[in-house]
Amino acid sequence: MNRRQFLGGAGAITLVLAGGGIWRSTEQGVFRRARGDAYTPWYDWRESEGTPLALVKAGILAANPHNTQPWAFRVTEDRIALYADRSRHLGSFDPFRREMYLGLGCVLENMMQAAGPNGYAASLTVVPGELQLAQPSDGMALVAELKLEAAKITRNPLFEFIERRHTQRGPYRDIRLEAAQRSGLLAQAEDERVGIHLFEEREERERFGSVVVRATRAIIDDHVMVADSERWFRHSRRDIEKYRDGPTLDAAGLSPVMTALAKILPRPDAETNHRYWLDATEKVQVPTAPALGLILVDELYDIEQTLAAGRTWQRMHLWATTQGLAMQPLNQPVERVDREAELGGDPAARRDLEALLPGERCRPTFAFRVGVAESAAWPSPRRNVADTLLEGGVISSGGGKA
Repeated sequence: MNRRQFLGGAGAITLVLAGGGIWRSTEQGVFRRARGDAYTPWYDWRESEGTPLALVKAGILAANPHNTQPWAFRVTEDRIALYADRSRHLGSFDPFRREMYLGLGCVLENMMQAAGPNGYAASLTVVPGELQLAQPSDGMALVAELKLEAAKITRNPLFEFIERRHTQRGPYRDIRLEAAQRSGLLAQAEDERVGIHLFEEREERERFGSVVVRATRAIIDDHVMVADSERWFRHSRRDIEKYRDGPTLDAAGLSPVMTALAKILPRPDAETNHRYWLDATEKVQVPTAPALGLILVDELYDIEQTLAAGRTWQRMHLWATTQGLAMQPLNQPVERVDREAELGGDPAARRDLEALLPGERCRPTFAFRVGVAESAAWPSPRRNVADTLLEGGVISSGGGKA
């Protein structure tokens, strides 16, 4: 933001407050960014140390699509079962529920990272299968199970950064990745069926960026996708505290002045809101990224590979946080791949992605950017663990420590 934009934004805030908007600044939490009960899971996640519940508390801090938090758990003394809460879906944004399972893979990774520091050895079993176009919109589906055994406490740096990992949607600095950062990111692909490809040269970043922008335009021209996305957006503090999920203004990557102004002004309609998203994508997120990337899988709709790709993204994001790097999904092209498959029309997005990696057999399932952010990222709201637990489990109060 330049000086003129800053002064204009500050002036607008002054006018709104002078015109009777002070009550709204309080109602909207204008001057309290990412604070309140909806954010307590980020700060109390270690209170159940040494129990299975500690792993779940780490799990719910994972990345997930549109902050839908599509998870539920059944917890006993020696097992954690992870379920997909199919009611928390994105509709036409995710007709195969591929992104839902990517997010569930992120949950699994956080829980696996939390096992050793809480005195457990965890063995993971996932439910195999193929993601289908016809998906139920309610009920629970078993995704995976962690079997826990008491073990010696081990520490790892990724666990320590779980609470610091946040998506940064604002501008990044013009600083190229160092060789060690590049190799460290690529090393997070531990499953042989998952690959990572980084785009760092100017011309390839421009080609990649044009694919992302084109996909974003296609999304905002699709009224069904816009409606399915908009229903998750939480504009008011009241909605944030009520639902404790969804995208928020605090996490949108805006400057402090523009965040305050957006909170004070009335909520824009869905079309306008998504045009702001396009503007941010085209003018901030794509052009300021020193590196863009894709996570690749052999089979796009294979459940095991989708979970593994989600685990890879979470591990990458945690590792990047240890290095002072910021990351953000830019998954619009793959969302359009799914949507075009649902509609049965021209697979334009698939062609665009294939052109980025000519001759590559694997399929992109996740697109992202990485770099050094100009400012710190803010957390997104989270539901309480108690609201994610299914009946029939026994919450352990004993120690898994050894």
